[in-house]
Amino acid sequence: MKIKRKIGLFLTALLVATLFGCTPKPKATDLETAFPRNDIYYQLFVRSFADSDGDGIGDFKGITENLTYLKDLGVGGIWLLPIHPSPSYHGYDVADYYAVNPEYGTMEDFEELLEEASKVGIRIMIDLVLNHSSTENEWFQKSMNNDPEYRDWYVWIGASSPRKNAVGSWNQTLFHGTGDSLYAGYFSNTMPDFNVTNPEVVEEFNNIGRFWLEKGVTGFRLDAALHFFGQNEYVGITDFMENVLLLRRFRNKMREVNPDVYITGEIWDNAVIYSEFYRGVDSPLNFDAGDIILNTAMTGGNAGYSSRLRMLYNTFSLVNANFIDAPFLKNHDQDRVASLPGMTMPAMKLASEMLLTLPGSPIIYYGEELGMKGVKSGGPVWDETRRLPLKWGNNYQTTWFPDSFNATVPSILNQDEDQDSLLSFYQRIAKTRNDNPALKFGNSFIPYRNGSYAMQGFYRAF
Repeated sequence: MKIKRKIGLFLTALLVATLFGCTPKPKATDLETAFPRNDIYYQLFVRSFADSDGDGIGDFKGITENLTYLKDLGVGGIWLLPIHPSPSYHGYDVADYYAVNPEYGTMEDFEELLEEASKVGIRIMIDLVLNHSSTENEWFQKSMNNDPEYRDWYVWIGASSPRKNAVGSWNQTLFHGTGDSLYAGYFSNTMPDFNVTNPEVVEEFNNIGRFWLEKGVTGFRLDAALHFFGQNEYVGITDFMENVLLLRRFRNKMREVNPDVYITGEIWDNAVIYSEFYRGVDSPLNFDAGDIILNTAMTGGNAGYSSRLRMLYNTFSLVNANFIDAPFLKNHDQDRVASLPGMTMPAMKLASEMLLTLPGSPIIYYGEELGMKGVKSGGPVWDETRRLPLKWGNNYQTTWFPDSFNATVPSILNQDEDQDSLLSFYQRIAKTRNDNPALKFGNSFIPYRNGSYAMQGFYRAF
């Protein structure tokens, strides 16, 4: 009952805010032109989304054939997890930056997705993994074999170097290999790091970005954006601002191709650090917003929700007065919302409401709108269980990985017909956001106060 009451209180503040924010209402076309990066994004794992050909693996055509589902959800942009050829199921070790994973379809299939998505007003942002490649990447193979053109594309040290036992920021092994030389791999021995002090490598990053923008991609989520200059990786380089400057140069080059390109970055650190990356990308991913939202939704009490978010926005505005926030509840590297201890359906609905009324471009992790579950597991299978097949309840269901978590979670087919379902709730809140300029485009965020009692709500104004 407490959480239901809070939902009512929150909606009261929201309704007041939208009335203030929508008088007079600007033309939608003018706002889309002025704020091309503001939208609801849907983080989508192609392998788990929709299978169009019955092989058990999600594919580009599966997305194309279900764009209506995303439009009905209120989505204006899709963030695709890595789509490039890779020896790993997740794709975060890229074998070829100029091709697509053949398990997901052909380049023509991907181009068709871009074209059809554009027709219905959905932008496509792809995960771009530039910090490191796969050891199977041709460039690394040539570098390892001392090809003079590619040797300096990766970070190498001699096997007798005193730096060989250096560790990264979470005390992980940094240098790998056997023989006369070792290579840097901040995340894994299968993910060798590019040498970003080499101008040829940086120019190749620009070439990769141009290639995909010219295909019709409208944005990039840059993986591991805090670690291009990893701790202890380069002699004498210890300032995280080196990463910011590298990203700024990349962003500016991409804007030469598409002035409206939207670039987000994964900077998994405290807000003081990731806010500085507003100098380099459009939106550092907001890792704090989800914790603030979920703590409030689960307790149903006054957890300082509005004031804590206001503090975050003040921090962002010190770096960029026109910041575009990128809040989310959970992502592919975290346990799903529905699996959090004590999580209830009313709390999930409240969390969705909080997320989709915040400034910027909020992100929904696929399946979150259904209440799908998934947690980190032990042993060799651990992150797959956070990226399980989307539960369609029809022939689009992917089967690449067995799902023992979501047997009782109603499918899209069932929830779409139930006005009380979580999916229907997401659809209604998203529509409220998309129909109100104050919510979709405004950056104004004013915590609501009634005397000495701070209600869990806020005003939004355009």
